[in-house]
Amino acid sequence: MKRFSSMLAATLVAAQILSPILVSAQSSANELIPQADLALGFDPNSIIDDRDMFEVERMNLQSLRSFLRARGTLGHIKIKDIDGQDKEPAEIIWRVATSYSMNPQYLLVLLQKEQSLVEDPNPSQKQFDWATGYGVCDSCSKDDPRIQDFKGFANQLEYAAKQHRERYLMQLLTKGTTLSGHAANKTVKINGMDVTPANNATAMLYTYTPHIHGNLNLWRIWRRWFSLNFPDGTVVQGKTSGQIYLLRFGVKRPFKNKMVASSMIDPSKVVMVEDSQLSAYPDGPTISFPNYAIVETEDGKRYLIDGQSKRLIVSNTVYRKLGFTEDDIIEGSSADLASYESGRDIESEKQYPTGLLGQGPNGGVWFIQDGIRHPITDATVFKLYFKGRKPKPMADAELEAYEKGAAYQFRNGELVRAASKPDVYVVENGVLRPILSGEVFEQLGWQWHNIVTVPDRVLRDYTIGNPVQMQNAPRLIDAETTVATNL
Repeated sequence: MKRFSSMLAATLVAAQILSPILVSAQSSANELIPQADLALGFDPNSIIDDRDMFEVERMNLQSLRSFLRARGTLGHIKIKDIDGQDKEPAEIIWRVATSYSMNPQYLLVLLQKEQSLVEDPNPSQKQFDWATGYGVCDSCSKDDPRIQDFKGFANQLEYAAKQHRERYLMQLLTKGTTLSGHAANKTVKINGMDVTPANNATAMLYTYTPHIHGNLNLWRIWRRWFSLNFPDGTVVQGKTSGQIYLLRFGVKRPFKNKMVASSMIDPSKVVMVEDSQLSAYPDGPTISFPNYAIVETEDGKRYLIDGQSKRLIVSNTVYRKLGFTEDDIIEGSSADLASYESGRDIESEKQYPTGLLGQGPNGGVWFIQDGIRHPITDATVFKLYFKGRKPKPMADAELEAYEKGAAYQFRNGELVRAASKPDVYVVENGVLRPILSGEVFEQLGWQWHNIVTVPDRVLRDYTIGNPVQMQNAPRLIDAETTVATNL
C-alpha cells in the first residue's frame, strides 16, 4: 500500500511540476532554436520516433556496458539497485529497460540530458540522486519532502520508465492525451511557439520536459550518440517517413519518388533505418529525375541524366543517333538541374553514354562507355548489374578501338566477401571497407542475404580502406574534388 501511495503522489507532483510553460507572445522556431540546429535537421514536432523510445532490442547489455565504459564514471562503479544489491549501472539500466520495454538508448540520453551522468568524469551525489530529473524541475527544491521517495539512481530510472510506459503511454492510448494535454497531431504552445507532435514519443517528451530547450538538448545528445554514419553512396529509407535518400558527400539527398530511386538502385538493397538515425546528415537537394532520362530546359538544351550528373547532348543530330525520340523528353528547368554535376558533353553516339555490352570472339565481355572498355571479370558481377542483357558480338579490332580501362567495379553500398574468407566488406567509391562485427552489420541495417560471394581474385585489385564505424560523424565532402563513381 505504501508503494501505491508513493506512486500516486508521484503522479500529482509530476502534474504540478511538469505543467507547460506558456509565453504570451507568439514565438517562432527561428527565435527559439539556433539556426545551426535547424539546419542540421532539428524538428520540434518530431524529436524522436516511438521506436526510439520503446524498442528494447536496440541495445543489448554487453553493448550498454561497452558504451558506458567508453564514456565515463558509470562504466566503472557499482550502485545499489532497488533490491539493495550493488550492481553495475549498466545492469540497472538494462533491468529497467527490459522491465518496462524501453530502449536503453533513450534511458542513456535521459541520464545525460538531465544530469550529464554518462559523460561526467566526477559526478556529485546530487547528480546520482536526481539522475533522470524525475519529480523535480529547474526551479524546484530538491529538499522538498514530497519528492524524497524518488531519490537515488535506481529509483530515478524506475520511476521515469514507469512514468513513460504506464502513465504517459497509457494516457495517450486510453484518453488520447497525456495528463498535461500533449498528444500526437494536437497543436499546443511550447514557450509561445505552436508545436504539433508527430508521434507519441514527441508528445511524451514535452510532457516530461515542457520546454523547447530541454528537448533540443535531448535531440543534440541523441544525434551525437545514435545517429549512424553510413558509407558514402549508401541508399537508405526512413522506417517512419518512407522517404528514400542517397547519402552522398555527407548529406542526405531525397529521391523525388520510388520510381526515380528504382532507376538507380536495386530496391531490395535499400537499407531500412529509423529516421532519427539520419539526423547527423543535413538535407541535400532532391534527386528529381530517373537515371538516363532526357531533360529539356527552358533554353532548349537537352541533357542526359547520368546518376548525379547532367550531360549536355550537343546537337539534335547526336540526339537522334542515340536513338531517342521526342516522346523521351521530360520538361525541366535550369533550376531543376542546378544540383546535378556537369558531366562530359555527349558529342557522338559512339560514346555510348548509357553504356554498351560487347563480347569478343574469345567470349570475354566488356562494358563500353565514353571511349573506354572495362572488362567484366566474373559472372557474378555480370548477373548483379546486367542480368537479362545480351552482349553485342564484336571483333577484336572493333573492341581495340576503345581504350582499355580498369575492370568493371562493384557499385557503392555493395556487400562483398571472397569465397575463401569470412571477412565482409562494403564498397565505398571503389574501396573495400571492412565490417568488423555482426553487431555493426546489423546496427547499420544491412541484410545478410545481400552479401555477394565472389572468387578471391575479383577482390585482389581493390584497396582495403578504413573499417566501418557506426557513430563517427559523417564527413562533408566537396563533390567537385571527388572523382565521380557509380551509385
